[in-house]
Amino acid sequence: MTFSVILPVYKAASFAARAIRSVQDQTLSPHEILIVDDCSPDDTLATVRRLTEDDPRVRVLQTVRNGGPSLARNTGIDHATGDWIAILDADDAYAPTRLENLASLIRSNPALDVVADDLAYYDAGAAIVTGAALGRAGVPARDIALADYLAHTTADGQSPDWGLLKPAFRRDFLNARSIRYPVEQRHGEDFTLMLRLLSAGACFRISPEPLYLYTQREGAVSRRPSEITRTSIAYGALIDAARDASRLPPIAGDPALERLIAKRIEGLSRLDDAHFFSVAIRRADAMGLLRRAVGRPGFVLLAGRQSLAALRRRLARRG
Repeated sequence: MTFSVILPVYKAASFAARAIRSVQDQTLSPHEILIVDDCSPDDTLATVRRLTEDDPRVRVLQTVRNGGPSLARNTGIDHATGDWIAILDADDAYAPTRLENLASLIRSNPALDVVADDLAYYDAGAAIVTGAALGRAGVPARDIALADYLAHTTADGQSPDWGLLKPAFRRDFLNARSIRYPVEQRHGEDFTLMLRLLSAGACFRISPEPLYLYTQREGAVSRRPSEITRTSIAYGALIDAARDASRLPPIAGDPALERLIAKRIEGLSRLDDAHFFSVAIRRADAMGLLRRAVGRPGFVLLAGRQSLAALRRRLARRG
């Protein structure tokens, strides 16, 4: 069993070394490391080549145009030769035993086509792991069906979104069914790819070990925004992707699956409203708040709840 690790990079010259080293230092050595530069306008490409010039496992590729993570990952998949394909974002990292742990899961379940592990939240400001996304109790010890996956991607703001997981894929399964990342999407592409895989009958399991180090936008301990994360807030794009998914088989025409997609859209809409409200308040954008309230009546209730919560926090600090 061999792994091809695909690492897209874009304007990552200042921080790509951490991600690259985490793959190079795996206890189970990858068959190859495909670093795909997405036409960075800075010296990312030269930096990556300098960092990896002595590692024969590394191949440095470049996209034909700047196309976002989907195009970069697809470029890597098209050049991969390993049995399994594992993805790593340039602002994240692998724990040293990640590939070894995924290989163990695959060996114990030879029918698997997709595997993932829990996320370890990483606070870049404090340079520490602050906890796991799912926890052992949140990882089912069974195959994950399409309905299971959708039930855990409702974006309710209360439970972890499985759409953030970074699965590894059997390369033959991807190629036999011509499945790739959606190049028209720059946000939520992992969610869409998983829907395509599970709709095509992929057998999927999750390991409870938190071995993918996911960099938070704001550290849970340091409370500082990360200087390296490239994760951005784009709820509108995520909502559009969910709407597109609702029209595709086997979701379209299945009332239970359609309801789960509708829950995701509703959850993302609430998160979008909450983010818009916080930004508008900081900018004193009264007209923006008014336009949002007119266009989305539910926003008024959310704004009221958030205003009341903020007032309570202020009074508690004074008291």
